[in-house]
Amino acid sequence: DLYTVLVRGKESGNTVDESRVISACSRCLNPYREDDYRAMMEVAVSDDLEIIVSNTTEAGIAYDPSCKADDMPPASFPAKLAQVLHTRWAAGKPGVIVLACELIDHNGEELLRIMNQYVSDWGWEDEFSQWMANDCTVCTTLVDTIVPGRIRDPKEAAAVAERLGYEDPFLAVREPFQMWGIQGDESLAEKLPFVKAGLPGVFVTPDVTPYKKRKVRILNGAHTGFVLGAYLAGFDIVRDCMHDATVLGYMNKMLLDEVVPILPLDQEDCKKFAAAVQDRFNNPFVNHELMSISLNSTSKWRARNMPSFLEYIEKNGKLPTCLTMSFAAYIAFYSNNIQELNDKGLVCKRAKGNEYTVSDDRYVLEFYNAHKDDDIPTLVHAVMTNEQMWGQDLTKVAGFEEATVKNLTLIREQGAMAAYKSCL
Repeated sequence: DLYTVLVRGKESGNTVDESRVISACSRCLNPYREDDYRAMMEVAVSDDLEIIVSNTTEAGIAYDPSCKADDMPPASFPAKLAQVLHTRWAAGKPGVIVLACELIDHNGEELLRIMNQYVSDWGWEDEFSQWMANDCTVCTTLVDTIVPGRIRDPKEAAAVAERLGYEDPFLAVREPFQMWGIQGDESLAEKLPFVKAGLPGVFVTPDVTPYKKRKVRILNGAHTGFVLGAYLAGFDIVRDCMHDATVLGYMNKMLLDEVVPILPLDQEDCKKFAAAVQDRFNNPFVNHELMSISLNSTSKWRARNMPSFLEYIEKNGKLPTCLTMSFAAYIAFYSNNIQELNDKGLVCKRAKGNEYTVSDDRYVLEFYNAHKDDDIPTLVHAVMTNEQMWGQDLTKVAGFEEATVKNLTLIREQGAMAAYKSCL
């Protein structure tokens, strides 16, 4: 079976738009068809089976108590995999390597934990659990590449088909950047042909946690750090922000001066990753809307930006200019000319004249709606002392409350662009 991958985006500042025909797939099996289910169990006992890769999205690695040992197949992915591995074990076959790619923390460990829960539920043998633990290698991994998927514009799809010389209903689009960190030792690296082949960005490491921190702090932290103020300043998509000297300068200063220096990884590697982020945000083929990034920004700022903010202060004994401003931009976005609170969210209005709907946990939206008539110092104090939002009282960070009052005043009076410019 063949399918096409379009690699489209920016790499080292240059536009990439190339196609690759993938010929690694011999067939596809649908376990919900009885014949294919039996064929899947034949694969389970095959001497050729060495590696199983899963990518079932964040929702895939989940425990479903309704699954039974004799379901054909059971509903959850961990239950399906437990069946496959049990069939292999019962046939006396050697263990396999399982590479979990779902975007949850400790994905491999969680997958193995849920499979063992089914072993317990179904009364299966302890020897099978020991075989999974000792003979199989269920790896935690971290994947990082943006995959927009299919081309949705019919005209663009037709143009691509004409360029390729064929139509491919399974064509998929991805960006040039790729990273796949697999947690394991050197013996695992020797068993993985795509690692031995030296594919860029693919590696085995004893611990993927620092690389997860790098991605969250730099890539995701950059998004949350600049998009809320950029939206208030009139921008709508990420790429346009990368073409504005002020927003780009603000983002790069935040990453290179405030985030990268405190990461526990090779500094040059982190700087290259940050440079790649600029390319990724400047992808001419993806219209990434700022409003889609703005969803749940309270928990996002807490997870992505607050750790960098606090660690910077601990290391340098002063407030980080851009990360401090990002918090004021967050408050501004959530409190800008509040119109109403409805079922969809908190309706605000920006200087451009249009209304926008803030989406977040209900308690957050109700909080901002309740404080919509506060003056700036009162609002800032209420936000910072809301420990449900931040897990702590942020007014105890020296100088932070005063700086945020000053920054929010600047955003309200002169606009977010002037506020970002003041950081440079």
